[in-house]
Amino acid sequence: MSDKTLLQHTVTIENREKMSVSGVKQVIAYDEFRISLRTDYGTLLIQGRGLTAGEISTSANTMTLAGKIESLQYKAARDKSESFLSRIMK
Repeated sequence: MSDKTLLQHTVTIENREKMSVSGVKQVIAYDEFRISLRTDYGTLLIQGRGLTAGEISTSANTMTLAGKIESLQYKAARDKSESFLSRIMK
């Protein structure tokens, strides 16, 4: 990631019921309890109840959603140049 331009990433939550996210590269998984999004800054896992996807724009790299938002968690982007063996030997 060091040689490429990172997408600007913002998260806006309104009253734990509406959310907009920018800098979304990919929707990895989606159901009414969790939404997993890939960003340049890692994977964003959104958990809640009754989650529904609103507008998804691949050209603007944005997504909106609604529902009872209970938690947000980031998982660091893995260095793809690091081999499987070197990761388990740490």
